[in-house]
Amino acid sequence: MKLHVSVELPAERVQLCHGDHVLMLGSCFAEHVGRRMQDGGFRVEINPFGVLYNPASILEALKALSDGLPKDMYFESDEMWHSWLHAGHFSGPTLDDCRRLVEERYERACLSFRRLNRLYITWGTNRAYYMADGKFAGHVVANCHKMPHRLFVEQAMTPDEIVTQWTPMVERLMTEKPELRIVLTVSPYRYAKYGFHGSQLSKAALLLAADELCRRFAGACHYFPAYEIVTDELRDYRFYEADMLHPSTQAVDYVWERFSDWSFSGETREIIDEWEPLRRALAHRPFHPRTAAHSAFLQKIEQRVALLIEKYPNFAPSYGADGADPV
Repeated sequence: MKLHVSVELPAERVQLCHGDHVLMLGSCFAEHVGRRMQDGGFRVEINPFGVLYNPASILEALKALSDGLPKDMYFESDEMWHSWLHAGHFSGPTLDDCRRLVEERYERACLSFRRLNRLYITWGTNRAYYMADGKFAGHVVANCHKMPHRLFVEQAMTPDEIVTQWTPMVERLMTEKPELRIVLTVSPYRYAKYGFHGSQLSKAALLLAADELCRRFAGACHYFPAYEIVTDELRDYRFYEADMLHPSTQAVDYVWERFSDWSFSGETREIIDEWEPLRRALAHRPFHPRTAAHSAFLQKIEQRVALLIEKYPNFAPSYGADGADPV
């Protein structure tokens, strides 16, 4: 008796190696998978604009990386400055503070974008919000920053609208970066605020748009079934957080395993297998960090890391949470 369904992975693989330059854009699901890439020593830039949810906002981020940040995206509210293209953690008490946070991350992302050859996009919803008036009128926003709903026009994007918006950008990227491979995914997070039927309709629009882009740009655009793995293969509330909407850590770990099976080369697996015990050792918090014994332990681990980097020159391990401080 068969009691388990395994989602079939796409036959055409997008191989991921430590020499690749990776950009992750999209929902919090992209963050989770991106962090696991980062832990594995990949060169990955994760959401340089913060978490983004809809295809229009993600597309705007790609345009900004290609053409520069737009003017008039900053505004002040309740003694805090924000950017319409960025998440709340880029906000600051002064315009200079906000601009500094935005531009520091943007400059780093642009360096990565110039060398980009792997782009992973996670769409969460087809609902986009556009400014109704003011200097930024008509522009999609990445975050409403708790501003009044009357300032925005909400739009449920159709599959055709998504494909029409994204086609020129994909064409441009493939012209400028012929080696680039784009992997589209849909987040398994369920939007209860739309109602569960509305959430399913939103996911359906995203799935249809992703399928058409992959058909239109065969060989360049690919789809990884993260949504189907969670909803059809795991399909149980025990794989969700307490809110019953967000996938649990265990679910994300399982999707990461399936993603690894689909995309890792033999050498990539060897590197990760050798690096993982060292990473865990470095992440361990000792009771007595200032002792000579702990210093000797760290020195021994760092020597092993140095040998690993010498063995695999493309390996880029990081001790930092944001990947900014390679070993």
